[in-house]
Amino acid sequence: MPPTPRPETPQARYRRVVREVLQARGRLCECCGVPARHVHHIIPCSVSGIASELVFDPANLIVICNDCHMLMHPLIRRPSWTKAAKGRGIALNR
Repeated sequence: MPPTPRPETPQARYRRVVREVLQARGRLCECCGVPARHVHHIIPCSVSGIASELVFDPANLIVICNDCHMLMHPLIRRPSWTKAAKGRGIALNR
């Protein structure tokens, strides 16, 4: 009998989702268009909760370069990002 496959850990699932999002969106920053290796949560984990399905939802992720990501965190509630979230079908609670 073949061994039963192990369930995917949350960390492995997150890494897989990030790889898939980066590949599907061409690895270009959705803010400035330069090559990117990061993703940014539209609704942050601190709001949704680290165990929330939003952490793994590709619609809640933006491909982003390091420079834009560093600028993004103080601006999370900025209207342009609220609009981006709504455009992806994500409802903001605040």
